[in-house]
Amino acid sequence: MKYVFALVLSMTLSGCTASDWVDAAGGIMQATDKQEKDARNKRIKAANKAAGY
Repeated sequence: MKYVFALVLSMTLSGCTASDWVDAAGGIMQATDKQEKDARNKRIKAANKAAGY
């Protein structure tokens, strides 16, 4: 309950709207997805190189 209260309080005091927070969270998720995709591609390329392709 403390965490929910702290989150609501921080959102209220920051002056950001809910859509601002959703946009920020979406941007973070996209960055995380891109990083995971890049890491996966690097592993695949390294495996293909090791296999001689």
